[in-house]
Amino acid sequence: MNDNNLDAQQQQTRSGQSQATYKSIKSQNIELQINTNTLIQQESSYPNVPQTRQSEKLLCSKCNVPVDSDISYEMGKGSYVVIIILLALIITSFLAFLPCLLNNCKDVQHRCSKCTKLLGTKQFLFG
Repeated sequence: MNDNNLDAQQQQTRSGQSQATYKSIKSQNIELQINTNTLIQQESSYPNVPQTRQSEKLLCSKCNVPVDSDISYEMGKGSYVVIIILLALIITSFLAFLPCLLNNCKDVQHRCSKCTKLLGTKQFLFG
């Protein structure tokens, strides 16, 4: 009986050790998941839409990485409103073409520098 009791104690000890090892591995997995969640929160701190009329760091929804935006200027609603107002004032109608030439009177389009996806538009006068 002593041999049977000794074998039973050794099996219990072995199973106890394997359970402890399993618990420590499981706790390490939880730590890794917490660190992964922290990284996702840091990446999402970049805005998805442009806030200024200058190039800025935005989160691209296609690449899923923060990139510096490439900007381009296009005529928008605000530009056409200024042209109509200048044409309505007969004295300054010869200056009505200025919004077509000045980038300050145009909408700014922000695009991803890697995949050229449109990230957003900052409008002149209306946005």
